[in-house]
Amino acid sequence: MPPVRPLTSLRYALLALLLVLAGCTAAAASGPPPSGGELRIAMSAGNIPFPSTPPNEGYEGYRFVGNNIYDGLTRLNLDQSKTLPTPQPSLAQSWTTSKDLRTWTFTLRQGVRFHDGTTFDADAVIFQFDRLRTKTSPYYDARSAASAAAAFRYFKSWRKLDDRTVQITTTQPYAWLLWDLAGIFFPSPAVVKKYGNDNYNQHASGTGPFRMTKYVDGEEMELTRNDDYWRGRVKLGRIVLYPQPEPASRLSMLQSGEVDWAEVPSPDSVQQLRKEGYQIEMGKYPHGIMPRFNLFRAPFKGNLALRQALNYALDRQGTAALLNNVGYPASEYVYDGNPSYTKQTQGYSYDVEKAKKLLAEAGYRPGQLTITMAYPTGGSGNMYPDTMMQKLQADFAAIGVTTILRPLEWNTIISIGLDGLNAQQWKDIDILWASPAAGMMPTGFSATFFCNRPGGLPNATGLCDPKIDAALGAASQQADVASQYRYLQQMMDVALKNAYFLFWMHDLNLRVLSPKVHGYVQPQSWWVDFTQVTVEED
Repeated sequence: MPPVRPLTSLRYALLALLLVLAGCTAAAASGPPPSGGELRIAMSAGNIPFPSTPPNEGYEGYRFVGNNIYDGLTRLNLDQSKTLPTPQPSLAQSWTTSKDLRTWTFTLRQGVRFHDGTTFDADAVIFQFDRLRTKTSPYYDARSAASAAAAFRYFKSWRKLDDRTVQITTTQPYAWLLWDLAGIFFPSPAVVKKYGNDNYNQHASGTGPFRMTKYVDGEEMELTRNDDYWRGRVKLGRIVLYPQPEPASRLSMLQSGEVDWAEVPSPDSVQQLRKEGYQIEMGKYPHGIMPRFNLFRAPFKGNLALRQALNYALDRQGTAALLNNVGYPASEYVYDGNPSYTKQTQGYSYDVEKAKKLLAEAGYRPGQLTITMAYPTGGSGNMYPDTMMQKLQADFAAIGVTTILRPLEWNTIISIGLDGLNAQQWKDIDILWASPAAGMMPTGFSATFFCNRPGGLPNATGLCDPKIDAALGAASQQADVASQYRYLQQMMDVALKNAYFLFWMHDLNLRVLSPKVHGYVQPQSWWVDFTQVTVEED
């Protein structure tokens, strides 16, 4: 895909004309940014995330679009880097819960308005819950409902107690509701009713720190400061987002001054960029590349020795070296330092002879096994898939396993996870690339680890282990946080012993900022906080 460049004046004029002819209202050319500067960002996403609730394009959609246009009832404290961010009050200023962890009562913040000027209140909360969960609602949005299903996994009912108070009951004792609520965003009911779900994205309106003032699918999105933001006016005047799936293109835009912020540029450029005065941001955070075996069928179903063989065949240090150490070897699903990390079982080392021995125990001689692995060509949080896959292919070949590489668009990989590897169209895939936000939120584990995914979602890969179900289920029902993580450590230990994943690499979250950017804090999260960022004005 050729790089997408900021529009020239002529292209602005042509684009504006085309969109006027097409009846589109969200793409008028913008003037100078408000005071506080303009932050231009080259994303790794293949397209501008839909400004829907929730956005698409994985957590990059939440990072750049969702959390800037919208608020949840809770939010993560992303303005610090010392600890794993946790839920804090947001549109809900406080809450109480029953002793059995089944009934949650939320007091809503007063004085909050949507970008269209209408009031946020309990009716707006109920409207959005119905829009995403009640099929008989006149504004039910089937597409957004599917994307948001995981966050509603334990919702049983909800009701308005008064204009400032809503109550949610859950299907079981559930301690992680506050985490789910951080990812449920609230659009203006008036805007949804006016434009309908099909046309909503061109008119997206939330309560967040930035308003969407321009949106051209495939080209760019412009977010302008919301001067009436309920937490106080942010410093930055405007954010402009560009989709750039190729690392080299993001690097080129940064060095040419077309953007001020580049997500995961080419790793070979890091040293030079540092010499040139750019800010290099890296650090441990909850993100790994953890490909998933197809456990619905052979060769991996019921064959622990084979799964272990491939884990021992991975030269993780070699992969890290190829990436100029912007990632590091994974010893288990979550990184060392995450509260879910288990120390009971040692991870998989690089041991070719042991891998060959296990391959024989699994029933395969060298050259006898061919597998197909699907992976993305780019996209949010996927590091450098082409380089990594070539290395993996060579590692497996070294023990006599042939790997057929099947590159796919990132959103297709996501849809495979929603369909399941037992779906007719994906049955030929033996291993599926996965880049989970491993440990960012405890709620994220249920979609990957449970036999029966809550909310009626299909099991993606056939992973089904009663010990994991018991540990994960118990963790979600503990009021005490330390107890929650003890159960999650037990779950990680079971997953490691059974080699349910290819425990491959952890990411260091490389992003590069212009020296003109100030006030940014790199959190231990996929999401970031733009409210304290400024850009020097020319």
